[in-house]
Amino acid sequence: MDTAQVVQKPLMVIGPTGSGKSTLLKCLSLIEGDVKKTESIIYAPLAIDTPGEMIHIPYLFNALILNSSRASLALFLVSAKQRYRLPSRIALALKAPAIGIVSQIDGAEQAEIERAEAVLAVAGLQRIFKVSSINGEGLPELRAHLRPYLEQELKNFNREE
Repeated sequence: MDTAQVVQKPLMVIGPTGSGKSTLLKCLSLIEGDVKKTESIIYAPLAIDTPGEMIHIPYLFNALILNSSRASLALFLVSAKQRYRLPSRIALALKAPAIGIVSQIDGAEQAEIERAEAVLAVAGLQRIFKVSSINGEGLPELRAHLRPYLEQELKNFNREE
C-alpha cells in the first residue's frame, strides 16, 4: 500500500521565508520534486508546506490556524543562520500539536543555535530539535519522533476500511 495515498492528516511545516521548510520536507521524503520558493500553501499527501509570508504577516495567522486542523503535527522551523522573531505563543493557537526545529545548524555558532531555540520557546514550543538538511545532523532523531504521527494515520485508515 502506498503511504502517500493513505495518510489522512499530514504534517504541517511553518516558518519564516528561507528557514528551510521545503528542503527539510524533501530530506524527510515527505514531498517530491525540486525545492523552490513556496508561493502558496502546498497540500502534498504527507505534508502541508506553507509559505514563509504566513508567519511574517499577522493577517495570515488565521489561515495558519485554520489549516493546522488538517495536520497531525505542526513543525515550526527557525534557521540558526537568520534572525527571526515568531509571534509570542503562536504555537498554542494551532489546532494540531507542534514541535520546534532549529534548521541550518551546519556551520552555525552555538550562540546562534541557542538564539533560535529561544525564539521557538517564546512561540510556545517545548520540544525542539536541531537539524541540518545539508549534513543530516539531527535528522534521525527527528524522523523517529515523526514516525508515530504518520503511523497513527495509517492505523486510522486501516480501521476505516
